[in-house]
Amino acid sequence: MTDQPEVDDRHDSLVVEGEDAEHVLPPTELDPYTPEPYAPPKARRAMMAALLVIVLLLIVVGVYAAVH
Repeated sequence: MTDQPEVDDRHDSLVVEGEDAEHVLPPTELDPYTPEPYAPPKARRAMMAALLVIVLLLIVVGVYAAVH
């Protein structure tokens, strides 16, 4: 018996046997998902709008606290 696990024909994943063979996830370095370097324009506009609402609420609360 060798220390190296058995690999499939493509040599990029381990061969898994048993009843849980279909539930094995590939190694993370084989994950095809690559995040975008920045948010898409629609999401950036939504984030800016949310930030604007928060800043305006802070200003209103600050002015209200200063007046009363």
